[in-house]
Amino acid sequence: MRFYTRILVWENRRRLERLAEFRSLVLSYFENSEAHWMAQERTERPDAQSARVRINRLMDEMHDIILLSGVRPAIQWSPPPMVGGYIQNVDLVQNLFNLHRFQIPPNHVLDFIDRSIGIYEANTRPAFLRTINPLFYLGQLFDWVAGLPFALLGRLGFSRSKAEESGLGRLVKGLLYLVTVTASALTVLQLLGYLELVKEFVRGLVGSN
Repeated sequence: MRFYTRILVWENRRRLERLAEFRSLVLSYFENSEAHWMAQERTERPDAQSARVRINRLMDEMHDIILLSGVRPAIQWSPPPMVGGYIQNVDLVQNLFNLHRFQIPPNHVLDFIDRSIGIYEANTRPAFLRTINPLFYLGQLFDWVAGLPFALLGRLGFSRSKAEESGLGRLVKGLLYLVTVTASALTVLQLLGYLELVKEFVRGLVGSN
């Protein structure tokens, strides 16, 4: 899946629908279950049990969708002084059914889901504009070409993300992107019959220097 600023309008709409469904399930789960002092598990009524099944099936996808909106659904948690322990970051989506163990209110999860929904709602119009913009698809093609060497590394068993995020990887990807854009521009100029004029213009600039 792609970051929210790089998706089309129907994918934006799909993510909004999934988030709304997920929010409803989370709300239903907590409204129909109870946490008891020192209990390892919440007491779940039938509606909560049904919601839990659906939540588990959606959880990984929803976690990605929220992250791809630029929201990280995690908080820093400190154990009670009388218990002791170390400070840790708790992912509220992945630990949805364990929040009572950290004494974290369920509303914290809903806050992160709502933030993500708000971001996708604000992105509805930009997503529509991307969908009807031919240059967006051209940029997607350039990105795909620039990413081919890293896709090959991934197929060979290396970490594609690490290769792309490294300094050398960014340089290589930038150069490939630049070469692809330049080659495409020259091809368009040739098809339009302006390539020779551009060549003469460049020769003139070089000659004048």
